[in-house]
Amino acid sequence: MKQFAALAMAILVLAVGCRKSDDPVVKVQAEDSEMNAAISAAQASMINFMAMFGDPQTNQQYFLIKVKFTAGDVVEHIWVADLRYDGSVFHGVIANDPESIPSLRFKQPVEIQLEQISDWMFVQDGKLVGGYTSRVLRKRMTAQQRRELDAHIPYRYE
Repeated sequence: MKQFAALAMAILVLAVGCRKSDDPVVKVQAEDSEMNAAISAAQASMINFMAMFGDPQTNQQYFLIKVKFTAGDVVEHIWVADLRYDGSVFHGVIANDPESIPSLRFKQPVEIQLEQISDWMFVQDGKLVGGYTSRVLRKRMTAQQRRELDAHIPYRYE
């Protein structure tokens, strides 16, 4: 149940922007082929995110990117919200409490190079668009965990 709570918080961060939480981050092995495929798919489709982010429609909201941060040998993928793109880098704020990199903190302003992005998402007409890594984590939940999660987020997975 603790893992579900962490995932629910991570996905809620996606849904509503910045959230501070004491819940642990869901850990994934670097060799996780399904997660690595999700990251590759997100990176390959980043052009779709850029097009929508650059000219958002009224039915689109909650634009976030997941960013790979490193400190020595430590790697943590963290959602970044309140995005702005200046033509070469994204600017935003850390959208949750980082767990493994003490130099990062909740709502800290950050500058992101495109090659650091490991996922992206936004909500359109109440449905999640993107969120490739979140979809992998959700798929790994039990049916009961998915129902509980879905009851607490303001968008649908399709």
